[in-house]
Amino acid sequence: MDSKISANEIAEFLNSELFGENLYLSGISTLSNPKKDTIIFSKKSEINIPNDISCLVLVPDDFVCFDDKPFKISYIKVNNPRLALARVLNHFFVIKPKPGISSTAKIAQNAIISNSATLGEGCIIGKNVIIGNNTILNNNVIVHDNCKIGNSCYIKSGAVIGEDGFGFEFDENKIPVRIPHLGSVSIGDNVEIGVYTVIARGTIEDTIIENNVKIDDKVFIAHNCKIGKNTLVTACAEISGSVKIGENCWIAPNSTVINKIEIGDNALIGIGSVVIADIPPNAKYMGLEALELKKLRKYKKDTGYGEKF
Repeated sequence: MDSKISANEIAEFLNSELFGENLYLSGISTLSNPKKDTIIFSKKSEINIPNDISCLVLVPDDFVCFDDKPFKISYIKVNNPRLALARVLNHFFVIKPKPGISSTAKIAQNAIISNSATLGEGCIIGKNVIIGNNTILNNNVIVHDNCKIGNSCYIKSGAVIGEDGFGFEFDENKIPVRIPHLGSVSIGDNVEIGVYTVIARGTIEDTIIENNVKIDDKVFIAHNCKIGKNTLVTACAEISGSVKIGENCWIAPNSTVINKIEIGDNALIGIGSVVIADIPPNAKYMGLEALELKKLRKYKKDTGYGEKF
């Protein structure tokens, strides 16, 4: 950082009161390894930081700092310290790239790219692509013809959006014949897409990624999928064709969802799950063949299989 941020500025940004000195902060550190002139968050109502380290701590509302404690800190009470830290870091500490298109990017003439968008080195943008305001594409992102990307999206290096999906039908000699994929990909606002993630275009209708979806690195999303708003899909998950995932879901690392499955709103799919049947809303499923969590626990208890939860 070129300049320090005052604790008063942070308190004002969070619409909260500053307790203690108005420190000037140059970075971030952790509760287990606190450093001078940094901001820290803690979910604990009691903390212990050496007296010689001046730092600002975002603490929960029930935090009490007693005068007889062997440390002295500046602190701000907030409802959710981790969320408050995320907002502070995004506002004060993250250096955002300047809008513009790298000279090494290749852009189709009829693509529509917002003046406030940022395209990194080696990006390739196809025909009829639309990229919205304040969207950032890091290096070597490929966006194929007719795809639409909304506002304030963040797409990391090496992502491929709108490539052909995997669809074949066998002829009379059992030779697979490719089914052309003539749809596209429609991505909403405030979506994040990770490194080397692939999102295939639809066969006829579009693959749809709704607002505020966050997709981790090395995820594959097949043709005609629809992922509802606020859902998180984490590293190395594989979502097969025509899957529908609801809103506010969590898809854990290395999960596999077979084609045409529907996952209801607010569902949680645990790490390494294989989902072969529809998942109802508000459910938690985990394990091989994605058993309902209560049933999986009972099975493991009854059989002694693996470690208990």
